[in-house]
Amino acid sequence: MKRSLGWRIWRSKKAYLFILPLMIGAVGFCYYPAISGLVTSFFQWDGTGEKIWLGFGNYVELFRDSIFLNSITTMIILLVPRLLIGIFMPLLFAELIFNTRNRRVQSFYRVAILLPMVAPGVVGMLIWENIFEPTSGLFAQLMHFLGLVPEGQVVDFLNDSNWVIPCIIILGFPWVNGTNILIYLSGLTAVSGEVLEASQLDGCGTFRRIFRIDFPLILGQVRYFFIFGLIGLLQDYGIQVVLTNGGPGYDTYVPGRYMHRLAFSSGRYGYACSIGMVLFVTILAISLVAFRLMHYGPFARAQED
Repeated sequence: MKRSLGWRIWRSKKAYLFILPLMIGAVGFCYYPAISGLVTSFFQWDGTGEKIWLGFGNYVELFRDSIFLNSITTMIILLVPRLLIGIFMPLLFAELIFNTRNRRVQSFYRVAILLPMVAPGVVGMLIWENIFEPTSGLFAQLMHFLGLVPEGQVVDFLNDSNWVIPCIIILGFPWVNGTNILIYLSGLTAVSGEVLEASQLDGCGTFRRIFRIDFPLILGQVRYFFIFGLIGLLQDYGIQVVLTNGGPGYDTYVPGRYMHRLAFSSGRYGYACSIGMVLFVTILAISLVAFRLMHYGPFARAQED
């Protein structure tokens, strides 16, 4: 006999009671702020006073705002190389460790790549701030040695329009992310040993094996880093807050940093929320397109091959 929905819920009431605290937390700390931000984006509000209804006024002003429009260009310039670095550099290190024949050495490298994660990210950025120090920093000495900066010339790399974007891109070199490398390693170790042995017997070299066997078989990890790396980089503005403050001028402003400044320095919460909503819609649309392309585009065909 088919039971009613109410009876089935009552029968599983204990399970629902255990889930209830999690759902309350999700609604209170995830869904409510997002809905509140959407509503606030239609108002002029300084965070404390009365809200003034503007309708789509904030959005109309936003797409005429040269600072916001320029910040989108800057975000794209930073996003593309940093996304490629975040995908392929951990894969390179994972392949190097995976192809290490001595298992003890391989285990040592697995532990060694996780040690930098002990330090907070802000500490790493402050170390890089010292590296970019214009007079005695390591980067300045390297640029003088390579002849890219004339000897005796002092360049404030983080406050120079010609240097600040390249500096942000190379920040974190050699881009060893322990978690990403271990995820790639887990995918590589799951590759069948028979497949690898057969490739060796067929005379398949290391590079050919990586592109023909390893890469298609770990495409799930590549897809994961592509989509979530894209989302993270579209939202990220930590470097601008810690190192450049969006400068020089507005050269390193990205939408997230502009939103942060409008909300907490200028008191324009409604306008800042409109930027947040535009970012939300953009990230959602790009993520859906990227997810579909990764499943049905050339990446998916490579995996089938």
